Amino acid sequence: MLARLHDPILALCSVGLVALLLRFVRRIQTARPLPAFVVRKGLHLFVGLVTLALTVPFHRRGWAMVPPAVFALVNAVPRFRPRIPGLALSEREGRGLWMFPLGVCLVDLLFWGVGHRGAVLAGIAALAVGDPAAALVGTRWGQRRYTRLAHGRTVEGSIAFFVTAGIATAVVAALCPGGPAPLRAGVGCGVIGAVAEALSPAGVDNLTIPLAVALAYQLLA
Repeated sequence: MLARLHDPILALCSVGLVALLLRFVRRIQTARPLPAFVVRKGLHLFVGLVTLALTVPFHRRGWAMVPPAVFALVNAVPRFRPRIPGLALSEREGRGLWMFPLGVCLVDLLFWGVGHRGAVLAGIAALAVGDPAAALVGTRWGQRRYTRLAHGRTVEGSIAFFVTAGIATAVVAALCPGGPAPLRAGVGCGVIGAVAEALSPAGVDNLTIPLAVALAYQLLA
């Protein structure tokens, strides 16, 4: 009986944990407002890492898809947007709120059985750490902007994405049997993820990064 309830309980805990995190950030913002950029990217990182950690113990793909599907729906419905603590400054940025969980749903759906779930974990890991690193470095130290098709992204941001996402996917490959060698995964997935991040419009990269990295992980295996 407990074995059958494992995934439903885990799905409920996942939704509750992320909801508590959002509530906590909302209270912090009320007591001591932080820059919206810091809030968005900090939440992106922590929600991504929580999603990564909680994806591991799921047994069935369907239940693993429940938490991101719930948040994709909640974030996509305008009436629920005021309850999200000041993450989106524009409609373009708000698009990323529901594309993040949608991207997680799609990698679960398409790559669950690849490399003992390594492709799924690699895609989530690259999204969790690579995107905030690229945004931080690109905003703070970016000097060399791409001239075309990169939506204002910078070379420095792409390098930061490559390094952080590459390390994250290499760790996943080292821990998950049946996938590519760690160095191969790190370099290949880091490059593909950096290209996807640079070429995608704001918000849409939350969808393209995990899909591109998971596909690269599968092809490199």
